[in-house]
Amino acid sequence: MNNQIDISPQLNRAIHGNANSNHMTGCACDIRVSGMEQALRYAVILMDYADESKQEFDELLIERNRYRAIWVHFAVRPKENRRKILFINA
Repeated sequence: MNNQIDISPQLNRAIHGNANSNHMTGCACDIRVSGMEQALRYAVILMDYADESKQEFDELLIERNRYRAIWVHFAVRPKENRRKILFINA
């Protein structure tokens, strides 16, 4: 049984997602937050957990769009994780 959740290429295009997005393979999630302070708190929790459990991650991004909505993007791949941490203003 495959527990992986993929999003469709059509949905990915509709939301202007990257064709190679970790969302496309079920390896990423976005966490909606109520502001930058909450985003930073979640980011610290995720980094602390990764360090304590020795679990690598691919991306930890705090993103904000043109409407000022903020979310935390977190991705863990089966291999070749990059531990990329960024703030993105779109």
